[in-house]
Amino acid sequence: MENKPLEIALYGKGGIGKSTICANLSAALAEGGSRVLQIGCDPKHDSTRLLMGGEDLPTVLDYLRDTPAERQELSAVLGTGCRGIGCIEAGGPQPGVGCAGRGIISAFEFLAKNHSKENYDIVLYDVLGDVVCGGFAVPIRREYAQAIFLVTSGEFMALYAANNILRGIRNYDGDRHRRVAGIIFNRRNIAGETERVERFARAVGLPICAEVPRSDVFARSEERKCTVLDLPEEVPEKQIFRRLAEEISSGLTLREALPLTDGELERCVLEGTPPERAAAPSPARPADEEPSRPKTDRAPRPAPDAKRPPLYGCAFNGAATAAIHLTDAVVIAHSPRSCAFYTWQNISSPGRKNLFNRGILMPSAISPNFVSTEMDRHDAVFGGMDKLRGRVAEAVARKPGAVVVVSSCVSGIIGDDVLTVEELSTPETPVIVIPADGDVNGDYMKGIEMCLHTVAERLVDPRTPPRSRSVNLIGEAGVSNNIDVNYRIIRDLLQDMGIAVNCRFLGDATAEEVRRLTAAPLNILSHDSPDNRKLRRWLEERYGCRFLPECLPVGFRATRDFLEKLGDFFDCREVLLPMLRREEAAFLREAKELNAVLRGKRVAMTTINANVDWLLDAAEAAGVEFVWIGVLNYLRQELRVTDDPRRLALVEEISDWPAAAEKIAALKPDIVVSNYTSAMPEGDYITDSLSMTQLAGFRSGLDVLERWAKLLENRREGEWSRDRALFEKYYA
Repeated sequence: MENKPLEIALYGKGGIGKSTICANLSAALAEGGSRVLQIGCDPKHDSTRLLMGGEDLPTVLDYLRDTPAERQELSAVLGTGCRGIGCIEAGGPQPGVGCAGRGIISAFEFLAKNHSKENYDIVLYDVLGDVVCGGFAVPIRREYAQAIFLVTSGEFMALYAANNILRGIRNYDGDRHRRVAGIIFNRRNIAGETERVERFARAVGLPICAEVPRSDVFARSEERKCTVLDLPEEVPEKQIFRRLAEEISSGLTLREALPLTDGELERCVLEGTPPERAAAPSPARPADEEPSRPKTDRAPRPAPDAKRPPLYGCAFNGAATAAIHLTDAVVIAHSPRSCAFYTWQNISSPGRKNLFNRGILMPSAISPNFVSTEMDRHDAVFGGMDKLRGRVAEAVARKPGAVVVVSSCVSGIIGDDVLTVEELSTPETPVIVIPADGDVNGDYMKGIEMCLHTVAERLVDPRTPPRSRSVNLIGEAGVSNNIDVNYRIIRDLLQDMGIAVNCRFLGDATAEEVRRLTAAPLNILSHDSPDNRKLRRWLEERYGCRFLPECLPVGFRATRDFLEKLGDFFDCREVLLPMLRREEAAFLREAKELNAVLRGKRVAMTTINANVDWLLDAAEAAGVEFVWIGVLNYLRQELRVTDDPRRLALVEEISDWPAAAEKIAALKPDIVVSNYTSAMPEGDYITDSLSMTQLAGFRSGLDVLERWAKLLENRREGEWSRDRALFEKYYA
């Protein structure tokens, strides 16, 4: 089992001497044989100067800002100080700019991702004076510091800060955990100082672990840019830090945080009156006793891809749009109402429009099970975790298949520790948290990726018994007219071959269906795209998933080849052959019927570089002549319009829509078709547009040809006029 270092945080009022004490304690621990790492968490980034001989280290945040993600390395920010002590400075934004607390969160995420604490026995965090926000409270979260020291003098504001830190610890730990090691008393030599500190210590039930005198020894060491322990002469101050280091190495006794109210603090420190409540020291526990927290077998969150330009909106929106396809889950947006409303509209408006205008039902988009914590200004200042816990508890009580929490920019910026609500999981209802705040986690597609990875990591059970004749459908388009139609087409074809659909990941699936993802021996990618290819690679590496080389087929030829591959894989060719003969006869019969209307018709097409052989095959069978295919190749990819060399002469790359319009006007076709929406110029031809997600199966091309035949027969009346009205309503 991996040995985890002892992690200790030193907190106290700004200017109280934390950095000096922390550096000297690090030196004493290293002198005693411990491998020590000191992490400075103050934007002033001066915590490690004495250890580094006065050298300024590059800060983590400056490094993250200036270095592309693919080139970031821990060694660039990790210095080696005296006695081999590891030194890191988190840093912060410029004064008055940004959120320094959020910066601490980003720095800690970088350090965690790069395993900064490996090879060390003890980690010391030197943290900015007060617990002013969730960011600066990161080191006292339970996944970091196991022990916390309060550094204070006898001045009232120093004790006020120490009490405030106890409040922060109490907020995280409640009365269930004990992590406070005690007080380090850094003298200022003011009147009554010792009595004040001792009264405070008794009131909050903490020991004074060390008393550091006000001494010019510290000034001498700072002039020499070294710690007191590195001075050539032996001085009493060295023994103070050695004794404290020995106590730490021997095993600390930890106590519960018992902060005073403001009134109690004033009476205790300024008036000498002990608080009315009992404040006896709480039972202690050894420093190596781990606080309870949820255990997860989760792989590291996928890191943002620095090469991807920002596209399509925010990660929060993408993650929520994907999560609603977990049909028996409750999706909770930890966000302001405005973010949730924007996402709700993004999810539901295509469903409403298609239902009202076309009668196309998209169940997951009509009324998604999607709610928001409705964060407001108060939450942004004081934190929104109480709201989130309440909303999650309400959802869990309903016993859905899962509760999915998607966090927004606001909750991320203020440092809400959203992952802690996973503690509310029950055996029936796992709580799945996706930290998708778009300020750091990228665009819409990155949010979808984060959702798919996290849902799989929390739900998929590789121990599920295999289902030998089944497949998974992977990466269905989240918002598409044809997603459910295509599923039914493919499902019926598979059923005819005796093959079941095990899980749609993630297209309208239950938590239980996702849980059994690995039970299917074969996976089928819905469509070919960079994001789907990336998802396929991740599933192959993470779960050993096996994929059919082909995606869901469009058109007769692709569907025949696709089913033959399935027949070979599942050894059921004898079932397939009669089906193929039947489908081929039906295809040729319908093409012949369409020939009577479409024979000799000339078609011009514009496309954004998608393969259209499925349409060209059907058109050829029905006697339709394609005269030109213009490709708007805005991504500058290799042209992939056709796999048939005979058809390459039809293909021409175009720069923009006006160029296409000029070409079409010169050709005078009977039909103009496009697979992207554009304002067609007036002309003596009918126009048609194709969905970006085509109908799957044998009939893909025939369905389009039937529409053309109907448009030609009703050239000035009938259904085409309704289509034009809708086109002008939404796009003109």
